[in-house]
Amino acid sequence: MTYAPKYTIGNTLLSHITEIEAFRARIDDSYILPEREIAMRYRATIEATRSSTGIEGNPLNIKQVEAVLANKQPLTRHQYAELEVRNYKKALDFIDKRKHTKQPITLDDILRIHGVIMHGLLPDSKRGQLRTRDVYVVDKDDNELYAAPNATTVLHELTNLLDWLVQTDSIHPVIASAILHFQFVTIHPFTDGNGRTTRALTWLYLGLRDYDFRDALVLDSYYFADKQAYYEALNSRGNTYEIAAQSDLTPWIQYFAEGFLSCARVLSTEITLLASAVDAPTSQSKLSRDDADLLNYAKQFGSLTLAEAEDILPSTPRRTIQRRLKRLVDEKYLEMSGRTNTTAYRLRDES
Repeated sequence: MTYAPKYTIGNTLLSHITEIEAFRARIDDSYILPEREIAMRYRATIEATRSSTGIEGNPLNIKQVEAVLANKQPLTRHQYAELEVRNYKKALDFIDKRKHTKQPITLDDILRIHGVIMHGLLPDSKRGQLRTRDVYVVDKDDNELYAAPNATTVLHELTNLLDWLVQTDSIHPVIASAILHFQFVTIHPFTDGNGRTTRALTWLYLGLRDYDFRDALVLDSYYFADKQAYYEALNSRGNTYEIAAQSDLTPWIQYFAEGFLSCARVLSTEITLLASAVDAPTSQSKLSRDDADLLNYAKQFGSLTLAEAEDILPSTPRRTIQRRLKRLVDEKYLEMSGRTNTTAYRLRDES
């Protein structure tokens, strides 16, 4: 049986999506100095890492997460927590590269994301592997809250979800990503790490749909701010997979859209402040989204090669990318190092 989610698009949901679209247009059209946009994207990565791991109980605050990811002095009392945030950041790094391919999400993507997130936290026999036993979600008193589908059906259910996902171009990204989030965590395909994998996968899907708001929208912060409301929204599915599979997803989609709108509103305010701090550029040309993607990659990974630039901009001719990189060098955003066949581009302020 194919996956066919049940939901209704009412006036409130339509109103939320209309507002989200307005914020998206405002955010995309705002000019921000490149170095500020890079910093904004990096802060978003830090916040996503802190929030998604924090939902699962990670005790590190935003400053500690930032210190850990900057490879500063380790917090020896929280080695497990440090590993969690390092792993999640690596998963986001993978997603940052993966989304540029524009290829549909695959089972291999899911397994790889889970494997990175749970590195050193689960035995290798369970990391990046679908569960082989039945699992149950329990509360702090060990009371059963939810029974996930039988382990023998997990692959089938995931395949159905992925098959549905490739047909969502006509569904608004907010609605489609909400359904992906709900159904994936409902299938609960792993013994542990399902929540973090779900949220990372949702971010990948939004990136593939070009709906990540300049790589700076952090939905996880909304869930982290009120974890009880997040879990209650998910728990509206019922206490078994059989019930959840037949449930009306409208309440969850409504909650998800409200969170999306809240985060978009916060980001729009931040970008308005950043944009108002500088006049439109004169001596330098305004950087495009493609330019910002290249600079952000160099920030995230320390350097950028021509081959990596081609992966980031797969539909752009090689010669055009070369001219773009040269212009970024000429305008002193990047600097070159290495010989012709091994040239790397780095942010000038990181040299």
